Amino acid sequence: MTWLTRLPVAHRGLHDAVRPENSLAAFRYAVEQGVPVEFDVQLTADGHPVVLHDATTMCMTGTDAPVRDLTLADVTALRLHDTDERVPTLDDVLATIDGRVHAVVDVRRWTIGDDRLERAVADRLRGYDPDTVAQSFDPIAVRRLRRLMPDRAIGQASGSLRSAGPVFRTLGRMMLTNALTRPDYVAFELAELPNRWATFWRTANRPLIAYTVHDETEQRRAGELADGFFFSGYRPFRTEKTVP
Repeated sequence: MTWLTRLPVAHRGLHDAVRPENSLAAFRYAVEQGVPVEFDVQLTADGHPVVLHDATTMCMTGTDAPVRDLTLADVTALRLHDTDERVPTLDDVLATIDGRVHAVVDVRRWTIGDDRLERAVADRLRGYDPDTVAQSFDPIAVRRLRRLMPDRAIGQASGSLRSAGPVFRTLGRMMLTNALTRPDYVAFELAELPNRWATFWRTANRPLIAYTVHDETEQRRAGELADGFFFSGYRPFRTEKTVP
């Protein structure tokens, strides 16, 4: 997991104007450039893990429907923005990366119910590049991932949590569940740093990874406040800290 503190990570793939975020094109480009990637995974109605950030398909496809209500066939029939790129499955992305660059799998579970998503991710990562890590904003998912993949680094993500209610937002920022789940690292929103809880949970063995850095000014700020960072929309400059 030490690569997380040495190498900047492309948030939702190495995307740009012609390669949409979380698309196979963005992941292929990251592999070509030798850049680690982060991407989001959630479950379709028929139990397949697909790579898409939002709970609905509206932002990336223009079709407004909750991913959890769509079948795999429904989701993969959609196209990302005005391109020929479709919503990829987790299997597609892992096959495209094929262990050639490091990866962070962000598990996005929208319901409190069963553990099908965590199990689907664990099943696919079993035997895959051991340096691939998983994380989630949901501490229940973090605990499940820890149980299912005890030999793989697992992270707790947090930040402003604007979409959460006031109680869950406060508890989520405090990350008190870390005492039980014992994440290997904490991913925290750069715009909310410095944060006393992020500082509290940051240790020599539990690095703090900032998200999302968009330019060189923010990269310098992340370098002062965190141990590593996710980036988007620009190419990070190299520093002694980020040279592999």
